[in-house]
Amino acid sequence: MSPHGLIAFDLDGTLVRIWSAWSWIHRLLGTLEVAKPNADRFYAGEIDYVRWAELDVALWHGVPISEIEQAIDEGLVFIPNSAELIRRLQNYGFKTAIISSGLAVFADRAKNQLGIDFSRANRLLIDADGRISGVEVQVAFDNKHKVLYDLAKAEEIPLSDCVAIGDSRNDIPMFEIAGFSIAFNPTHAEVAAAATTVIQSESALDLLLPLKSYFQID
Repeated sequence: MSPHGLIAFDLDGTLVRIWSAWSWIHRLLGTLEVAKPNADRFYAGEIDYVRWAELDVALWHGVPISEIEQAIDEGLVFIPNSAELIRRLQNYGFKTAIISSGLAVFADRAKNQLGIDFSRANRLLIDADGRISGVEVQVAFDNKHKVLYDLAKAEEIPLSDCVAIGDSRNDIPMFEIAGFSIAFNPTHAEVAAAATTVIQSESALDLLLPLKSYFQID
C-alpha cells in the first residue's frame, strides 16, 4: 500500500481544545442562550443544517470579524504535539486536511499554524465594513463523507488510502467511506464503535503508530 495517502482530521476536539467553534463564538459574544432554540429545532428535524447556521449567524450580524479573529488568535489551543504529527505525516508523503462542520475562521488558522494542506469548513460572510453579514455552508452536519470523497477525487487518492480521524457523531460518515478510521478521544460510544480503532490520549503523536501500521511504514 502506498504511503502517499490523505489524512483527514476533524477540528473541534480533535486538533484543537474546543468542543464547538459555534459555541465558542456564542460564548464570546454572549449569544449562547438565545441560540439554543436553533439547535433544538435542528435536532428535532424542524430545520436543516443550513438554516440552523443561518439563524445562528444572524445573531452575530454587524460584529466586526476582527473581534472574532483576535479572540481566536489569543485563545486557540491545539492538542499537544499536533504540529509535530502533521510534520511527520508530511515527511512520509501524506496529504493532510481539516474537514470541519465548524467555521473556517478557526479551520483556516489551524491549517496555517499546523501546516496542513487543505481546509474545508463553513465561511462567515463579511460586508464591505468588515462585519459579519451571513454564512456560506460548505460542510454540513451530515456530509463530511462527501467532502472527503470530493477532496480525495481531486487529489487522485483512492479512498482505501484515506484516513478519517475524529471524535464526534458527525465524523461517522467519514469513517464509513475511508479505508481506515480513528476515533480520537471519542465523545460517544457509537463513535468508537464506528471507527477502525480508538485512541485515548492527550498527545496527537499517539495517532502515528496505527497510521504507520495501516500503511505498512517502518
